[in-house]
Amino acid sequence: MPRGRDLPESLSESAAELVVELRTVKSRSGLTLVALERKTAYSKSSWERYLNGRTLPPADAVRALCTVAGCDPVPLVALREVAAADAAVRKEWEERKEREERADLDEQDERDEGGERGDGLGQGAGPLSPSAHVATEPDPVPRTAGDPGPWWRRWPALVVLGAGVAVAGGVLAAEPWQSESRAAAPRSPFTSAHDGPYVWGREASYPCRIQQHSGRTYAGHSGTHQTVLAHNSTSWDVVEAQCLLHEAGFDPGAVDGVYGPRTEQAVKRLQAKAGIEDDGLVGPDTWKVLRG
Repeated sequence: MPRGRDLPESLSESAAELVVELRTVKSRSGLTLVALERKTAYSKSSWERYLNGRTLPPADAVRALCTVAGCDPVPLVALREVAAADAAVRKEWEERKEREERADLDEQDERDEGGERGDGLGQGAGPLSPSAHVATEPDPVPRTAGDPGPWWRRWPALVVLGAGVAVAGGVLAAEPWQSESRAAAPRSPFTSAHDGPYVWGREASYPCRIQQHSGRTYAGHSGTHQTVLAHNSTSWDVVEAQCLLHEAGFDPGAVDGVYGPRTEQAVKRLQAKAGIEDDGLVGPDTWKVLRG
């Protein structure tokens, strides 16, 4: 089945690749959706959603398909985990963007309301009543043009001034880790080398900030010990693995977050030297070796 056919445009590259692989397995097996429903614990409608890219299949569903179709489930399960991680990162980024947009709208509404209240007394309310004139008589003590008046008449300005000082203080406090100087004082061993979700870029390259924490090695991009990485996956976890491979003396090529052939070969060499299965997949055992 051609790649991308009838797939939602919102699918990540890893999720789209997973769907294509699942479709290929199903096509080669000759199994219909009805047969899959009968031979697995998942309904026909569930398989339709999985194979159309509308729902990410659970790992058990991927294993079940390989069981009845006679394929190796390990690469597909690994690809499924990568797709799940990409989906989680994208969801977190979208939620963060939505919160920021909502905060901007709330701030604009507050400014608009404040402007309406400050446009003048009784605006649009008609002439003042006699009682209103009594209530708004001038102060018995005359004021000069430079006299701002009693403190209670100046409290809005004081509030605004205090808020401005607080905001300025927050900016100064935040600046050290938002600027390039944050390398001297990283926020954590997991994310000190980057801000925001991973976004692939052509010829991108990321720094490796090797640190030791609790006897384990980190490079500042991810603190994972479990995430499974497979060929063609892209994420901060891949950047972390590439940095740690460099640190261990196994050249993965460019530190770009793309799990390509050179990275896979470096992983296999590391696995062979460590005496673990050299399948080229970065899983819990390989992370243990990378972390030291």
